Amino acid sequence: MLRILTPLAVCLPLALAVAGTPARAQVVFPPVMDQVVLDLTAEDWVGTDTARVEIVADAAAAGTAGTGSDSQRDDLLKAVSALVPDAQWRITRFDRSTDQAGLERRRAVIEARLPESALGGLADKARQASRPGLQLRIGTIEFTPTLAETEAVRARLRTEIYGRAAAELKALEQSFPGRSFRMGNIDFAEASVPVHARKTREAGPAMAMAAPMADGMPEEEPMNVSEKLVIRARVVLSALAPRE
Repeated sequence: MLRILTPLAVCLPLALAVAGTPARAQVVFPPVMDQVVLDLTAEDWVGTDTARVEIVADAAAAGTAGTGSDSQRDDLLKAVSALVPDAQWRITRFDRSTDQAGLERRRAVIEARLPESALGGLADKARQASRPGLQLRIGTIEFTPTLAETEAVRARLRTEIYGRAAAELKALEQSFPGRSFRMGNIDFAEASVPVHARKTREAGPAMAMAAPMADGMPEEEPMNVSEKLVIRARVVLSALAPRE
């Protein structure tokens, strides 16, 4: 039997074959970055005009059940504040106990930041202010910068590094004209520098961090020292690589 195919019957299988052909995948290449890595360092000295001073106050008295701990702390704070009235003294530790003789013993560590001019004769003032039942003595005198003084120098060093990185960026664009470089990343790291602070005579178990001195030796006047602050930064300057 002779079969006659219509034009529609001939075109339909061809259209189905074309529709079933998989499309070619489009490959997208990620951008390539050209990078220049810089290691920059800036340093400066952090100084301070004040010293952190700790006074240890020991008091003993017959047990008084009616006396509250707040009143006891106020009495010790008042005695220490009389040494340098203009300073802002703060109690950083307060202990209370009763010994075998029934005496109530109190120990307070009181701290303030004092100018160097107020340190002369401070140990003598503490001895003169002591009396039976109350003993005052120097704990630690340490010239360490305050947080605000350290942060001011740290901010200045970062500003210096920013300026040097900007200068490097400008020089890089001049060396490679037509390239648009930018600061891709800046990582800061602070280098540790040993602290050498002069401390005074040990004031007892509460002041374990103070350096001991032999009895009978004259106390040395504390010395104002500076600490070195070193800031390191890794700077990445980047630009899109040209397409080949």
